[in-house]
Amino acid sequence: MMKNRVVSDNGLRATETGFAIDVRLPWYRSLPLSTVDVAEISLNGETIALEDVTFELDGECIKPTELRSLTDRWWYVLDSAFLHVKHAPMQPGTAHNVAVTLAVRPPYIKGLVRLTKTEKRLVAN
Repeated sequence: MMKNRVVSDNGLRATETGFAIDVRLPWYRSLPLSTVDVAEISLNGETIALEDVTFELDGECIKPTELRSLTDRWWYVLDSAFLHVKHAPMQPGTAHNVAVTLAVRPPYIKGLVRLTKTEKRLVAN
């Protein structure tokens, strides 16, 4: 059900420093950022080092390793976040296989860690 929502259908954008992926929260309720992890990103089968990734929400860029400390920042279910990846620039109009795995640990379900992986072939815009 929510699996197809993680990466937006038009969610790949070429940038000067690499690319950005439009992602959605794979859960039915809003969650604090401290309960969300960027587990893995790959482009055309190549795993991206998380050190090369920045998580953007509401215009604020955060390193994925800093998400766990953000107990007072919420990701609302209708809001997109963006994963900015430092990578060789891609040409707009080219197709790429994108895979993103996010983990959520809802604070009201003790011990649950839900991994959601979405793989799509997207055209960079």
